[in-house]
Amino acid sequence: MKKFLAILLSVIMLFTLGVAAFAEGENANEGMPKDTPKQAGKVVFSIQNTYIEPSKEYSIPIIMKSDYLEKVPENAETFYFGFSGISFSTSEKDIVEIKNIRFSDKIAADDQLVVNQVDLENGMDGSMAFKIKKADFNKFFSTSDEGIVIGYIDVVTTEAVPKEYNKDFGRIVFFPYFDLYSEDDEGNPNGCVADPNASGCSVGYTDAEGNFTGISLDGSENDEIVLDTACFYHAPYVPTWQERLKVWGKAQGHLIVNFFITILEVLDSFLTK
Repeated sequence: MKKFLAILLSVIMLFTLGVAAFAEGENANEGMPKDTPKQAGKVVFSIQNTYIEPSKEYSIPIIMKSDYLEKVPENAETFYFGFSGISFSTSEKDIVEIKNIRFSDKIAADDQLVVNQVDLENGMDGSMAFKIKKADFNKFFSTSDEGIVIGYIDVVTTEAVPKEYNKDFGRIVFFPYFDLYSEDDEGNPNGCVADPNASGCSVGYTDAEGNFTGISLDGSENDEIVLDTACFYHAPYVPTWQERLKVWGKAQGHLIVNFFITILEVLDSFLTK
């Protein structure tokens, strides 16, 4: 019985050491910046910061975080949001390529107004536009801190992903430069909003009569609509538990010695009684 208790105690102490070493190595993701949080009185659209590895596919969420319900005008019946310029810079296109831009199932099919894919041959960036009806204002303009995933950007990485860890090497950007009003060749409205007042606007709302009111954005801190770009980092190397144990042991050498001395003393006290 004494031998069993001694062995059991040794196993428990060794397990504790292993857990400590494992926890010591859980610092691999410290370099990734945090996504833009929800902000009072604003709507934040954020493409999620993402770790990527070479030659893999990723679906990167576009998240809407909002604390805007109290600022929605009383006469607003439908809100409109449009984004353009969804792309990588020229240097980053050797690392990662956008394959698809799509809405999530959180945006109803009849509320999905525009999804234009990236067309590299013709130099066109991607764009999106959608609307929120009054019945959904509570849902979209008063979200949790995590927000609502409104869409995804599907990308594929190449073998050229840099090997540096904890280094920002690429970004997806998007801008509020979307024209909610446009006309066809015959001068007939064919945009997301029929009101000519929506011309040149990427964000705004219509009232019960269909009259459009735009919300101006100038990129300043006073903007009520915030668009945040995404950072891309090489996925950090996660060492094995053996490697963590070795690293932790080298840093805590004196503790390791004292630990095993304690084990030997405990074993000796059990086995010699």
